[in-house]
Amino acid sequence: MAEEIKVHRSFFDFREEEWNALVPDDSVFQEWGFLSTLERTGCIQKGRDWEIFIFAYWQDSQLVAAFPLYQRSDSYGEFIFDFQWANAFHRAGISYYPKFTSCVPFTPVTGQRVLISGSLNQEKKEKIIKSLLEYAKEFGKESQISSVHILFCKEEELSLGVSVGFHPRLSHQYHWLNQGYNDFEHFLSSLVKERRKTIRQERKKIKESGILLETLVGEQIEAAHADLFYSFYMDTHSKKWGQAYLNREFFREIFKIMKHRIHLVLAKSPQGEPLGGSFNFLRGEYLFGRYWGALSYVPNLHFECCYYQLIDYAIQNQLKRVEAGAQGEHKFLRGYEAVPMHSLHYIYHESGSEAIYRYLEKEIEMERANIEGYNAHSPLKALRQV
Repeated sequence: MAEEIKVHRSFFDFREEEWNALVPDDSVFQEWGFLSTLERTGCIQKGRDWEIFIFAYWQDSQLVAAFPLYQRSDSYGEFIFDFQWANAFHRAGISYYPKFTSCVPFTPVTGQRVLISGSLNQEKKEKIIKSLLEYAKEFGKESQISSVHILFCKEEELSLGVSVGFHPRLSHQYHWLNQGYNDFEHFLSSLVKERRKTIRQERKKIKESGILLETLVGEQIEAAHADLFYSFYMDTHSKKWGQAYLNREFFREIFKIMKHRIHLVLAKSPQGEPLGGSFNFLRGEYLFGRYWGALSYVPNLHFECCYYQLIDYAIQNQLKRVEAGAQGEHKFLRGYEAVPMHSLHYIYHESGSEAIYRYLEKEIEMERANIEGYNAHSPLKALRQV
């Protein structure tokens, strides 16, 4: 049986069906359609900051595993922040860039980073995953890369990474987890009284304003929605982040080829004029909140479009989880749990790596305490300890 690892520089080196056969249900952003659209529209590509390197494991000319990474010259769009590490390297006269990063570009979402065939037994899977991780380390060293970072990986990948020399890092996000709720009121009953009251008031004000809310999925989505939601995206991005990561071409293309994965919440004025909305993705039993924007400010509209409408949809369709990205105070106050986020890091510079690895050990302890502390004060009665 012939087995080999090859390095590819484009998602178009693969057929859509062979790539997607490796993608689990909760990793929608690892689908070929999403990643290839980022490349096709110039959001990522060879010769730009997110340079594509895909380590593919082939068995008798069949793709059985793929490990996409990106060569980076900065750390923007990753959301597991290492700017302090880069600054420390710079002050010491050591190059921190370029580096390798494995994640979904511009998307702080958990997912399987080494995509692998589900037909393999566990022993074979672990062997291949470790082979690809080792290969990435050696390739990075030969390419004079400063470091390799695997972000928002699954917990089961963590131990395999540690076994081949990567060092773990712990952070957290806020996810809504379905505890078998019958409807939104059932969910509210799981919260403490003051939070139930606040959420009911927020939803009541939106309803009384006459704002119309639509949830659009699949064939309900039209081509014109791409430009509309791009305008929402640009409005938010210009206010918060400056340069946008995605372009209009990406929105138009993704609304065509991944319509079956898209979930939109569109808010309109009583006269039917678009006000704002959220752009989300669906796969299997998972809903991922991604982008939000509004053409004019309406109190509580963000909470309705980004949290309550998604929770409503998840309950009605018996979804397991809603992930709404980075940051979290507003999510936490509305019934999202603090959950651990894992990443893996390998630094080539000996003295620099020692300092970072010592920091990571202390940070893990602090983050564990943070997660426990947040959930101990959660609005969710089942988690609350005070």
